[in-house]
Amino acid sequence: MKRLASPTGILLLVGFTVTCLVVGDGDWIVAVTPALILGGLYAAWKVPLRWSLLVTTFLALTLENPSDQPACGQWKSPFYEIGASLLVHLNVTLPNKALVFSGLDVILAFLFVTAAVRYLTSSRIDGRDGAGTAGPIGLFAGVSLAGAVWMWAYGMARGDADVASSLWQVQRVAYLPLLVFLFQLAFRSPGDATALGKVIVGAACLKATLAIYIRATVAPPPGEATLLYATTHADSMLFGVAFCSILSLLIHRRGGKRLVLVAGVLPLLLAGMMANGRRLAWVELAAGVATVVALTPWSSAKRTAARAAIACSPLLLAYGVLGWGSGSALFEPVHTLRSVVDGKADPSTLWRDLENYDLFYTLRHNPILGTGYGHGYVELVSLPDVSSAYALERFLPHNSILGLWAFGGLVGFTALWAMLVVGIFLAARAYRHAVTVDDRTVALTAVSVLVVYLVYCYGDLGLGTWTSVFTVAPALAIASKLAVTTGAWPARAAPVRRHAPPGRAAEPEVCHSRG
Repeated sequence: MKRLASPTGILLLVGFTVTCLVVGDGDWIVAVTPALILGGLYAAWKVPLRWSLLVTTFLALTLENPSDQPACGQWKSPFYEIGASLLVHLNVTLPNKALVFSGLDVILAFLFVTAAVRYLTSSRIDGRDGAGTAGPIGLFAGVSLAGAVWMWAYGMARGDADVASSLWQVQRVAYLPLLVFLFQLAFRSPGDATALGKVIVGAACLKATLAIYIRATVAPPPGEATLLYATTHADSMLFGVAFCSILSLLIHRRGGKRLVLVAGVLPLLLAGMMANGRRLAWVELAAGVATVVALTPWSSAKRTAARAAIACSPLLLAYGVLGWGSGSALFEPVHTLRSVVDGKADPSTLWRDLENYDLFYTLRHNPILGTGYGHGYVELVSLPDVSSAYALERFLPHNSILGLWAFGGLVGFTALWAMLVVGIFLAARAYRHAVTVDDRTVALTAVSVLVVYLVYCYGDLGLGTWTSVFTVAPALAIASKLAVTTGAWPARAAPVRRHAPPGRAAEPEVCHSRG
């Protein structure tokens, strides 16, 4: 890597870029891509790991993923090919079947190598050793990985397994615990959590603006009256997480940029949800906001809002009853609620109800160990064949939580899901023990992120999406560290330095908790 910074390396890079420009018929994107890749790798090798992860998180949250068919496949941004190269297997964009990995896989592998080298060489690029403040989440991330390996091995041992589908199943659950380890190594100070919050809110505002633009300018697919969604399904979680993080900030911090957040950012996120047109977004938002409100202490504003809600409840009930069977646009919120809970009102909801029944049936006959990976759920109730559009439907069902139960049984589900339960526990305890405004805001946001994720996994294909991985993994890592630094979880002494200065004995670094 050092050669890249030498004059010879720079000349070689310039020559290679010019060659790419000629070969690519003047396509400047093709020409500068090698320089950007090599420059990015060199920077990642030199800068603190948290900077690399923050940039990677922003790209993963904002670039288009062709697998999600953004804007129902009716619109592509100028960065579509970059998103394709980063977020899906490279053999989708390059004519080589052996490239069964994505550009993001390569980046994350490089960051893991970078982190390992720095750990083994006692590098101080990332600051002080954070082993004493890591908390217990790493243990449960390891249990989650072990559970995924067990479910795959058990499925293979049963025979007649679909190996290719089983690998997709393992990939869906492996990235989250792996990224937890990486974020634990990278994030060392409260400022890192603040920077991550800004990245997530910025990404959500960008996607909300894009959703509004697409809804206003892009025509629907042939045969459709309107676009089913403006950006992607996963953006529902992004909007909900960003909204809850801002709400947590507004509750705990006075003054500052409150007017900008209340009058600018929050309405933009709500408009983005409306433009994107996903019903699940409102369920996720309601669950996240309810979590934030439930955990915050009682205040005069909270009591006033509770009294107002109780006073308005008869009117809301009457509005719901009148609108349940009405076709008037006046009752659109009621129509949305009914379409989520009533299969008779929406074909998509009916599909999920029948799929859930099949998953329950599969679990009922395999309650302890499940079917193992590589075996699809049993279709007791036959659903329409969608294999041409989604071949993994029986292996990666819409309801990710019931799917884990069906494939892993009690053993596998507990191993994979314990990490999330522990994360919520640690974040909630950290919130109760936190003293500073920043710590309370971050802890409350972490709880809401995990709750929104649970709703996303139950209602749609939330398991293993890049949006969920790059919001939940840092939330778990931050919650675990906060639990230690706030005194909600007992701290332990950091290990002795491996390389002490000459003539001086190494001393352990003890992390002191804030009580």
